Amino acid sequence: MKKHKLEIAALTLLLGVLCYAFYDSNIRGFEKEIVLSSELLTMREINDKNEFTMELLSLPISEENKQEKTEKELEEERKDEIIEEEEISVVEEEPEDEETETYVEEVVEETRYIPQYSYIPEYNEELATQIVNYALQFVGGPYVYGGNSLTSGTDCSGFTKLVFANFGIHLERAAASQVYNGVSVGLANIKPGDIVLSGYNGSICHSSLYIGNGQLVHALNSNVGIVVTDLYIMPIIDVRRVI
Repeated sequence: MKKHKLEIAALTLLLGVLCYAFYDSNIRGFEKEIVLSSELLTMREINDKNEFTMELLSLPISEENKQEKTEKELEEERKDEIIEEEEISVVEEEPEDEETETYVEEVVEETRYIPQYSYIPEYNEELATQIVNYALQFVGGPYVYGGNSLTSGTDCSGFTKLVFANFGIHLERAAASQVYNGVSVGLANIKPGDIVLSGYNGSICHSSLYIGNGQLVHALNSNVGIVVTDLYIMPIIDVRRVI
């Protein structure tokens, strides 16, 4: 009996020495850092290794560790915000040296003819008189849109084209195209035998022949046919000399 007591006392002493040695080498000076939790002091049965591992993972985190983790997260968020701001500033930045092109929209006006007076050609009075007298022979003839006969009927541009064709002078068929025949002399220089082109808003729609004394001979419309009228019966756009 005494032998067992001595053995127990020796083991107790040895255990105490080992505990003190462990305390002295590992724990002394760090007592304040040790946080005891009520869960650590709770005695309950742990069945296996996995359950022991899960118990360690579920241990509470100290307030200092929580604060340290929060500060790290905030610092990471700040870094992300700085990176995003730098990326946005790079995208929005425009090169200073690059010239900015200015595009001016072109204003397209309605197609209209503007007379260009280059020079006044010599006037052939004899030929002009012959042309005027020839054209006056057909006064009273019918107006036919698209017609090509001085006797059976023609329209305004057909009339001037057929009259000048009798003297070997070519004119375009449409009134708007006859503006490209001959030379523009202007109303101030008009003489018998000149072609008068009329219309509205700069658009040519009528052709006639000036016969002098402020009068025209032309195929006016289907109501009156080929007639002699005043020079200013329609707005004049250009005066062309083709002889």
